[in-house]
Amino acid sequence: MFIHMVLFRIKKKHVPVYQKDCRLWEKEAAKHKGYLGYHTLSRTNEKGHYASFYMWQNEKFHRRFMDKHHDRLVSLSKCPVEVLGYYNFKTR
Repeated sequence: MFIHMVLFRIKKKHVPVYQKDCRLWEKEAAKHKGYLGYHTLSRTNEKGHYASFYMWQNEKFHRRFMDKHHDRLVSLSKCPVEVLGYYNFKTR
């Protein structure tokens, strides 16, 4: 399994907008081969930090999705976020 995670800083007043944007990304990802699921996490020790992670069967499926849809989905997203980092993981 391949997991792509993005850590964001978001103002509390924008969290509902962020959640709506996440549903947009999830809905689009769910249409694509290899997609396994999505979750959003909030950090307990850092105020305003949220992470979204998407699970794919492998990195190839994730890459295809990102190459085709990333820029369009970013343009459709409404929440002002500060990206703190991108993280990729795989299970053995």
